[in-house]
Amino acid sequence: MACDPLSPSDTRSGEPSPILLHLRVAYDGTAYRGWQVQPHEPTVQAELADKLRRLLRDDSLRIEGTSRTDAGVHALDQNVICEATASFPVQPDMVRRVLNRWLPDDIRIRTIRNAPPGFSARHDAIAKAYVYGIHQGAFCSPFESRYLWHFPRTLAIHRMQTACKVLLGEHDFASFGVNPKRELENTVRTLYRFDLTQVGDRLFFCVIGDRFLYKMVRSLVGYVVSVGLDEGWRPAATETVLAACDRGAAADTAPARGLFLARVFFEPDEWLDYTPPLPPYSGL
Repeated sequence: MACDPLSPSDTRSGEPSPILLHLRVAYDGTAYRGWQVQPHEPTVQAELADKLRRLLRDDSLRIEGTSRTDAGVHALDQNVICEATASFPVQPDMVRRVLNRWLPDDIRIRTIRNAPPGFSARHDAIAKAYVYGIHQGAFCSPFESRYLWHFPRTLAIHRMQTACKVLLGEHDFASFGVNPKRELENTVRTLYRFDLTQVGDRLFFCVIGDRFLYKMVRSLVGYVVSVGLDEGWRPAATETVLAACDRGAAADTAPARGLFLARVFFEPDEWLDYTPPLPPYSGL
């Protein structure tokens, strides 16, 4: 890959100075083993870090994302902090333009700004919104099948919506978390919103919470879908699953391809007025 010229005035060398950039990134996660760097596997973080290191000429550059999205999960609003040093003036808009030329077509930089000192894309996030899509029709278009879970069986939407309401609020969500390599001291989380909307043959979940356990959203969706199939389900059954604090008490995890990290919030109550794009991939 040829080195992209920054501009005649930007290429003058000088004393290295620290920079902190805040990027908002969208990506189709189909081809990647998730966000986080893994040895010998394609990841979004590795792809982005490689291009930033070349552009900013800093091999020790570090980037951190708000969410460690899993393999096959997509993002509309992954927030990323880039810590680096540069010996030339760095213009955020120039960095965005060059990165979008260098990156694969399935990763796009939406915006870049200079971040205030100490800003953390992970720890300063107040809440996150995820959207999960299901296609219920007999035929799912090949242009949507990588973004929706094709589930053509009949579901009782009213039961599913009731289950979503039971799961709202602060609970110990250990039954909906998968943590194969580490034990968490605290598995209590708060769901601010858990909506289910039907749009023709499609169903869309919007899940907003303060924090999420590993695969928690996909586990919640998988469970609520099982509720839609269970004619004998009662709200007390969901309370029993929560109380068990055991992943084996809930249903199977929904596939990764239907999940989008839709929005990250950094201001208190910013999520209150949020309306997710439906379908989520129409939101850019």
